[in-house]
Amino acid sequence: MNFIKFLATITVTTTMAITLFPLSVAGSITDHVADHVAEIGCEPVVPEPCRSIFATKSTIEFYGWALTGITVNNHGGTNEYGNPGPYAYNRSITPQSGNSYVLMLEQPSDWKLNQLWVGAKKELNNHFGWGFRADFNFGTDSRYPRFWGDESFDYNWGSGDYYASFVTLNATLGTKNLNLKVGKFGGGFSYESLAAPYEFFYSHANIAYGRPMTVSGAMVESTWNNQWTVSAAWTAGVFNSFDNSFGDNGFLGKITRHFNKSSALTYKIFYNNKGGNFRSYDSATDILNTLIFTWKINNRWFYMIEGAITNGKVYDKTGTIGNNSSSDSWGINQHLICTINEKLSAGLRIEFLHARGTVFDSPSVTGGQGGNLFETTFAINYKINPKIMFRPELRYDHTNYKNNYRPFGKETHNNQLVGSLSFVVIF
Repeated sequence: MNFIKFLATITVTTTMAITLFPLSVAGSITDHVADHVAEIGCEPVVPEPCRSIFATKSTIEFYGWALTGITVNNHGGTNEYGNPGPYAYNRSITPQSGNSYVLMLEQPSDWKLNQLWVGAKKELNNHFGWGFRADFNFGTDSRYPRFWGDESFDYNWGSGDYYASFVTLNATLGTKNLNLKVGKFGGGFSYESLAAPYEFFYSHANIAYGRPMTVSGAMVESTWNNQWTVSAAWTAGVFNSFDNSFGDNGFLGKITRHFNKSSALTYKIFYNNKGGNFRSYDSATDILNTLIFTWKINNRWFYMIEGAITNGKVYDKTGTIGNNSSSDSWGINQHLICTINEKLSAGLRIEFLHARGTVFDSPSVTGGQGGNLFETTFAINYKINPKIMFRPELRYDHTNYKNNYRPFGKETHNNQLVGSLSFVVIF
């Protein structure tokens, strides 16, 4: 609570004004976008930025947006996991509803408010000083960045499909090239993340499952020669606040090589040493490895390829290693985005993921024998006006499990076609 009081104090006592916050990026990846990518762990997209109504430059920046949309699939609106099942999204079992396996789009046929997001930040510059960032969201997406690991702080801020949470809440000290960050911040474990204005696709890749979007801890970050960025952080495990009742200790490391203004290669590693108090759920990640290459080919084309490997152990509720004592997944995710004109862009995502003993391959459902997941998504981003982006999307998923488990259509199909319409509104 002392940290929260500190943030509240610096927010109130600092002269506040308002600046521009972009919706997206066309043609080039700007420094502003690069900073946001480092913080939230998400991607720059096209076309040109929508303009916030908060448009006066100042020390403290305010921004906000709304993400809303609807999703349907070819198996009907009530495409939930089967009953029983440890991850069942069935209204008769749990308060949530669900489109199987489609991360962040679980509500099957209801028009949903994914994000009602407001934020404020004070960034560091070339001179030694202090800064902060606070991002608050209400909507269906807030189930994911909550502290649902140790069930503290914002864990109970909602019910059913809708929750509120602080996506980030941290203070910084130093310069923009060498600084210390303490609090809740983006882990950037996968290329895709939460912040809607920086995400091209409405749905998310399977590779993002099981990868914490935010962590609590302390991070030191250094940048030099505009070519290298290195960071190292201690974290309170995964999905935990500083309360950290499990006694977890995690290490988050990242190194980025900027070859030029158009391409970069990033390697990230996360290791979690579990404490003596084990969770009420059965599994937790031990090691995450991610390698991401981004390339702005020219003013029209942008390409990204991401490879990820996850290794861990599966524990029962007493901390004893279960019969299926290990879990692992590995996969490749690719984005190809084309800027057609200043208002219109199109994007393609192609992904493969192998999973064993994970949320995709629960031993009680599939026997933990492993399975392969294939996903292809095509999306369009159309800027209706400077503040509204329209994003239709079509997604196809196919699975191949060793025991012929079929996750879609109430466990009757191994494939699914999903269509969605979404809007991003900047304010």
